[in-house]
Amino acid sequence: MESSKEDGVVWHRNEEGKMLNPEEFVLGIDEAGRGPVLGPMIIAGVEVRKKDETKLVEAGVRDSKELSHSSRLKCLEEIKKIAKVIYVIKIYPKELDEKMEFMTINKVEMQAMAKIINSSDAGRVIIDLPSNGKKFVEALKARIRKGVELIAEHKADAKYPVVSAASIVAKCIREEEMDKIREKYANYGDIGSGYPADEKTMRFLEYYYKKNGKFPEETRMSWSTVKDVRAKHSQKTLFDV
Repeated sequence: MESSKEDGVVWHRNEEGKMLNPEEFVLGIDEAGRGPVLGPMIIAGVEVRKKDETKLVEAGVRDSKELSHSSRLKCLEEIKKIAKVIYVIKIYPKELDEKMEFMTINKVEMQAMAKIINSSDAGRVIIDLPSNGKKFVEALKARIRKGVELIAEHKADAKYPVVSAASIVAKCIREEEMDKIREKYANYGDIGSGYPADEKTMRFLEYYYKKNGKFPEETRMSWSTVKDVRAKHSQKTLFDV
């Protein structure tokens, strides 16, 4: 995937310079990879002209969970043509673990959203809201520039095309990162999606830990999954004595 970086936030840009009328633009933000034990969490923002939101729908953009990966990739190419700017923040496991020593994952996500909002001039911002809605919105408003019309709703990725677009971007980039991990550990077989509920991912982690006495560097060490694998391995070792 092509990318350009500006303070580690701008991933793709079609138009240079400050927008003349922020009220003509809307920014949608969503994430991918909050729950996995492997790989990064991705927060993405898609900024478009309000009049171009219908183009997203015409391009097939909708809730990313309803699309196959190949369909998401096709939509991504269309989103890149329509968007003024696409913003991406990647939070890798080591950084995520460090942050979560003193904050929740909701706060990590909120800080990343604030960074994207403050990098944009869009007059309206729409976000997909985590479970602790009211506190999240209050904390986010305290961190973002003044004058923003903030719309924060649960399942916004299914209601607003610009948030659906952000969700597609985030999921595509998350999968790209996972493909790198899969390639790196190809000798271990199919490592799955990176989620704890994925049996392939759990088999990989358990085998890797048993063989190497440690976890892959792409593992989120602060996840309870890691503790569970260690405990399971210790029990087996105890009974093998």
